[in-house]
Amino acid sequence: RTPGSARGASGNRRPYLNRRQTTLNMSHDMHRRLIQLVFLAGVLTNNALSAEQSSPTDWLGDGRIGAFMHFLPGNAEQFAKVNDFDVEVVAKQLEGMGARYLVFTLGQNSGWFNAPNATYDRITGYQPGERCAMRDLPLDLYRALHKKDIRLMLYLPCQTPNQDLRAQKAFGLPQGPKDQPIDLAFAKQWAEVIHAWSARYGDRVSGWWFDGGYEHIHFNEDIARVYADAVKRGNTNAIVTFNPGVKLMRYTQAEDYTAGELNDPFGIVPASRWVNGSQWHALTFLGSSWGQWDVRHPTERWRSWFKEVVAHGGAVTLDMGPNMDPKTGPIGAFGKEQAEQFRAIAQP
Repeated sequence: RTPGSARGASGNRRPYLNRRQTTLNMSHDMHRRLIQLVFLAGVLTNNALSAEQSSPTDWLGDGRIGAFMHFLPGNAEQFAKVNDFDVEVVAKQLEGMGARYLVFTLGQNSGWFNAPNATYDRITGYQPGERCAMRDLPLDLYRALHKKDIRLMLYLPCQTPNQDLRAQKAFGLPQGPKDQPIDLAFAKQWAEVIHAWSARYGDRVSGWWFDGGYEHIHFNEDIARVYADAVKRGNTNAIVTFNPGVKLMRYTQAEDYTAGELNDPFGIVPASRWVNGSQWHALTFLGSSWGQWDVRHPTERWRSWFKEVVAHGGAVTLDMGPNMDPKTGPIGAFGKEQAEQFRAIAQP
């Protein structure tokens, strides 16, 4: 009410009533403000507690840096080299480099996969070992890495191999050597393949990086949830992300960390650990392109960027090329020049 709106029984009492009413109003106002302060303190306390609560991505942020390997057989001769991959050599290299995790490709576009999958064989009609390796290379990698406290993550596209017409047809996709449009019906089938691997590996696999989740193929939140569910039914704590293309952003509500594919990363650093609730993470390549053995930038330039990223809670994954020639060294091994540069970048 406006001042003076209450009237007393007589003129003599009016000043007293105004003073009393003012006192009551002040008391009420102080009480209300006290309640507001208590509520605000509770909100701030809850927010502080939330910030301190553990997240499935804690190990990624704490680990700071990992390696990515595109081991992608493109024909029968290269596919046979799955059996020759030297997991012990790779694990020893990663340990010496200071890598805290390895992201390893299950397969990509060619149609050859580095691990068994009976569900994929059943849907496509391929025989065991015809397109999915008989050797369980990810499991062998896990065993070698686990001894050195290095985590394993897996890479898989968001659809069937785009150069395998038989697989595209079996999953009901248009056929041709390009990414095809997908829908929820397809996603539920592809999720069966994903889950066959996630159930096989359980908590041995700490995370998944899904490629090709592009808007132009109609990838969306519903599909992301289906794929994330397929992963987490194998390991509740597995972290997952979906790649929208060459950019760093929170892309889906189903992701735990940013896919963060970057070609030229140096101008991009985190403001904090989180990107709208997604762990800040960048993926880029040490060589002249993905899967190459050379180095493209001076080590100090990498180190300067990396130190700024991790100072703000981000994590970085660096792609390195695997050896495919037994004359050059063990199959799967990283090149010496890249391994040395990685080690220098990863130093505290």
